[in-house]
Amino acid sequence: MKAPPHGPPFASSTTWNALGEGRYAGRVLPHWFQGRGSYGGLLGGALLRSMMRELNEPERMPRSLTVHFCAPVTEQDALITVRLERAGRQVSHLSARLEQAGQVACLASATFATSRDTPLVFTEARPPEVPAPHALPSAPTEAMPAFCAQFDYRWCVGAPPSSGASEARLGGWIRPRVAEPLDAPLVVGLLDAYPPAAFARVDGPALGATMDYTVHFYAPLPLASASPEAFYLRAGQSRHAALGYADELADLWSEDGQLLAQLRQMAAIFPQPR
Repeated sequence: MKAPPHGPPFASSTTWNALGEGRYAGRVLPHWFQGRGSYGGLLGGALLRSMMRELNEPERMPRSLTVHFCAPVTEQDALITVRLERAGRQVSHLSARLEQAGQVACLASATFATSRDTPLVFTEARPPEVPAPHALPSAPTEAMPAFCAQFDYRWCVGAPPSSGASEARLGGWIRPRVAEPLDAPLVVGLLDAYPPAAFARVDGPALGATMDYTVHFYAPLPLASASPEAFYLRAGQSRHAALGYADELADLWSEDGQLLAQLRQMAAIFPQPR
């Protein structure tokens, strides 16, 4: 799990070339694809990293990110344009759009804010009880979307996709196959690297696509206390599916049980005839 000389794959793939005036140019390679285009975690990571670079105020950490997926992002030149919408004493709001061939493929917005001194500190969130990551086998990814080869999966939450389970819970431990520190863009990538939990309820093959997701960040990032080789527990649950769409609420936990972030998404899911 040593990083290559050109940098960690996820970090380098989400760091696009700065052109000035809020513009960032890049290209998504096929090894990050899911079906016809890039998986949404990489796109969200690239959009967020571009906004972080444009803001350039590390003390204003990402607090929320919302991405709407308008079209697949394929292997051709793409452009991210970032705009500072408003900046206050403690909070900044930015937007970004990703375009290919002059057409919008993704729209995003993010809130950045400084930390505040407050006596209100509590958590009632608890991670699911699962085996330690090193007690579980690494899952083969040959039958999974292409981008999954970039991650080390240890499935242990709920049921596998397309298993016809009675409960829509799905997830497990995950980390990049090439070690890199956990920062906010990588958090987005890890949260979106597992299939939506509703896939566990499907009995047989299915296709799906994320319509949009929102990520809320709960821990200071980069996570200085964690090893670059650490695993993170991604646990998702769906409570509602109808009319071709399903919800999901997913948490990301550190190995020591700290809640790092939460994702809420809507996905279109299409069970296929056998």
